[in-house]
Amino acid sequence: MAMMPGLRFAVLGPVRAWRGEDELPLGSPQQRAVLVTLLLCEGGAATADQLIDAVWGAEPPPSARATVRTYVSRLRQVLGSGGEPLLGSAAGLYRLRVEPGALDIASFADLVAQAGAARQQGDAATAAERLHAAAGLWHGEPLNGVPGPYADAQRAHLERVRHLAAVERLTLDIEIGRHTAAMAELTALVEEQPFDEGLRRLLMVALYQAGRPAAAVAQYHEIRTLLADELGLDPGGALQELYQQVLVADPALTPPALTPSAPAATPPVTTASTTASTTVAAPRVAPAQMPADITDFTGRAALLMELTDALGSGRDAGSARAIGLTGLPGVGTSALAIHVAHRLRDRFPDGQLYVDLRGDHGTPVDPVAVLGRFLRAFAVEPAAIPDDLHERTALWRSITDGRHVLVVLDHAHGAAQVRHLLPAGSRCATVVTADRRLPGLAGVVWRTVPVFDADESLELLRCVAGAQRIAAEPDAARRLATSCSHVPLAVRVAAERLSARPTWSVAEIEDRLRVEIRQPVALHADCDLVEAPLERRYNDLDPQTALAFCLASLADGADVTAAEVAGLAVLPLPEAERLMEELVDVHLVESVAYRRYRYHSLIRWFARRKAVLQLGHTITEAGLDTLQPAEHEAVAAGTVAGLVRGHVV
Repeated sequence: MAMMPGLRFAVLGPVRAWRGEDELPLGSPQQRAVLVTLLLCEGGAATADQLIDAVWGAEPPPSARATVRTYVSRLRQVLGSGGEPLLGSAAGLYRLRVEPGALDIASFADLVAQAGAARQQGDAATAAERLHAAAGLWHGEPLNGVPGPYADAQRAHLERVRHLAAVERLTLDIEIGRHTAAMAELTALVEEQPFDEGLRRLLMVALYQAGRPAAAVAQYHEIRTLLADELGLDPGGALQELYQQVLVADPALTPPALTPSAPAATPPVTTASTTASTTVAAPRVAPAQMPADITDFTGRAALLMELTDALGSGRDAGSARAIGLTGLPGVGTSALAIHVAHRLRDRFPDGQLYVDLRGDHGTPVDPVAVLGRFLRAFAVEPAAIPDDLHERTALWRSITDGRHVLVVLDHAHGAAQVRHLLPAGSRCATVVTADRRLPGLAGVVWRTVPVFDADESLELLRCVAGAQRIAAEPDAARRLATSCSHVPLAVRVAAERLSARPTWSVAEIEDRLRVEIRQPVALHADCDLVEAPLERRYNDLDPQTALAFCLASLADGADVTAAEVAGLAVLPLPEAERLMEELVDVHLVESVAYRRYRYHSLIRWFARRKAVLQLGHTITEAGLDTLQPAEHEAVAAGTVAGLVRGHVV
């Protein structure tokens, strides 16, 4: 009886099965391990003991034999039979019948065999095509999620087979003129296996044929240093011979004419169409995607000089330059990054790229999507951009190597998001902005952007509201800037209100602002504008840290100690200190001494409004600006304790 039509299996990735278009539920990981063992027998039989060893190894549970029978019974039901059992058992043997072409590993082996036959017949293009089709059958780690010693051994074997096929495929791609496409994948493979001389040799050839002999030489020096430092060895003879060929521009390394029938895994960014006598390079694209600069950008003179010197130093060796900017909400890290980029644009003629990594709804943008955008900006055809994140990263690094490119990564969420987006070339530079320093990004130097000093605040007030108006009331203008805590966004919004109310004095605006920021709710749209970045940062806090942020703002005096927070929140001192240090990291409070913290006035009143919402009428009735130590104790004994226990949200 023939197997039910449409039944097929996959093991080159997660273990899966389908009947037609419907995926079948294969049960627990251990049940999948039984299925894998039967599938990889390729029609052969397995004993119960072999299945037990495959799932549990040398230490099976007492019920292992009965459990295996249960797994087999369930698999029979899932896979179906249509007559003669598909998964049969006789004389203590289990056998799974699989039709030709129904198992991906068998299809992979067939394609590799076809590639070998084509290679022997001298048809390199067809051989490459078959190996590309074979590579397309893989969907991650083989036997993903399947436990047991048998699966572990098979997984290692399959990875070796995959690697050998990949090396042969990349070798063929280079032979038929697809060196640029091969270069991106080889770059990623060399990063994963830096001591593999075969991979390094292929990458050197691809780089040379792509018109980058200096990068090929750099690859040789890199592996020579690695081998000497780690193993005390020199590169092998084949690699040394290739190095000498690159140095003398050996004609034997000249790339062949491109074979049209061979598929390209990734697109050439700077393609070369080589004939017997000429090489024609595709035009280089220089994207200019930076947002408009702020025409009345104010202050930051010393910091601007430092950043432009660090990013525009023009080094041609070493790693790419990268600066990270962070600071309290509204301090202007994004404006500073964009302003610096505009000042430096002439030093990066190959392109300037910008991306807001926060996304439209505050959801971090996937680096896969960003890399796609970057690659398209450099004229890579969308259909030729790899789907895999690591392959896109490798292609992006290949594009930027040797170019002068400036990248601004605004509102970064985490190191994992940023790491893939950093350009590789030593002539490139990157500016990252984030709510906090992102550890784990090697080479990124972080700077905390401070609030304005008094003179910078006054200068911004003059630029927006008019110098004559500020000069008429200098003392009131200074009070206004102080009420804004010298936060650039708040100062700008206050200045814009001054400009919109020409009949109001600076003193009247300052008095109105001072009253508004002390209210339990925002009274004006300007307040919403100033508090928008505070809201975003507050909403990113975990509940316990958010509670500490609210409670610490209720303490008397300019500073608050960790001990005071511990008393208000009914927490152990180490835990209160941990929460306050977390608030320091996200720049909602400042550390002024050991276990002592301070709020900027603007942020303190925002935190107290949040406290009203969290703590309810107890604190509202006490009066935010008149709360005394005894009342703190009452709060801690009542509403705060309830909050900590989760009774009030």
